[in-house]
Formats: sequence, structure tokens, C-alpha cells
Amino acid sequence: MSDTAATAVQPFAMLFTMNNALVLKGLQGLTDDEAWHQIEGRGNSVAWMVGHLVETREQLLKVLGASSGLGWGGRFKRGAARLERADYPTRAEIEAAFAATQEPVLAALLGLSAERLAQPTPVTVGAAKTMADFVAFFAFHEGYHVGQIGYVRRFLGHAALVG
Repeated sequence: MSDTAATAVQPFAMLFTMNNALVLKGLQGLTDDEAWHQIEGRGNSVAWMVGHLVETREQLLKVLGASSGLGWGGRFKRGAARLERADYPTRAEIEAAFAATQEPVLAALLGLSAERLAQPTPVTVGAAKTMADFVAFFAFHEGYHVGQIGYVRRFLGHAALVG
């Protein structure tokens, strides 16, 4: 990896590392029922959001050419029909799968060249035009859900994720 590429991917690697730690912290201390709790019976539960992040990290890895083989075939896709809780992986399986995505994500990021980062993105997400934009979008997306996880935790009476 060139110095230019290393400099370009370091902020992304830092964001994914921080997000990873905060998502795992977000699950700490939650019972299985709390992890699946939907505020007022609607919205996303913490477990669903973490499963969603597993699937979106898998999408990122596929585009970067480094699939982890994780994910659940769209069960956690935005807008997917809600299934019965028993039809989802367990909270422990979701947590383990999310934790297992971190090394492949970091390895894929650190393997990006400056040339690859400048290439057009093969998949349309948000306003992303280049691969660097694409990676930035996914880091933002995770941060968005980290905030939601923190909110749901506080609603359930647990400590804040930060502060």
C-alpha cells in the first residue's frame, strides 16, 4: 500500500474500529428480551440493527472483493418484512457475527490502493461516486445506527454508550 492510500484509509479504519467497539458495547448488559425490544412495538430493536450491520458490512466486503460469508440473506435489509423473533438468528449469533466482521473489514480497507479509492463505485449508495465515497457512506451508515443503539439502550434504562 502506498503512503497516499494508507493516509486515505486510516480515517475509515478508525471509524469502523470505533463503530465496532460501540456496537459491541451497545449489546453489553442487555438481556435477550431487551436486545429484541422495539420501542412502542415498532422501530428497530438493537438486535435487529446489529444484524442489519452484519449484512451491510457483508455488502461492503463484497464490493471490496473480500466477502466474509456472513449475513442472513436479507432478513435484516432495510424495509424487509418483520419476521417472528424465532425466525432470526439468536442475539448471541448476531453479536458473534458482527464481531467476526471487524477483521475482514479492516483487512479489506487496508488493502485498498489510492487508485482503487479513486475509481467509480460499482454500486449506487447515497451520493457516492468513488470507492472512497462508498466506504465513507458505509462508515456514516454505521455511525447512524450506533446513535440509534445508544438511544434504545438509554430508553431501556442502561448506561449511555459514551460520556
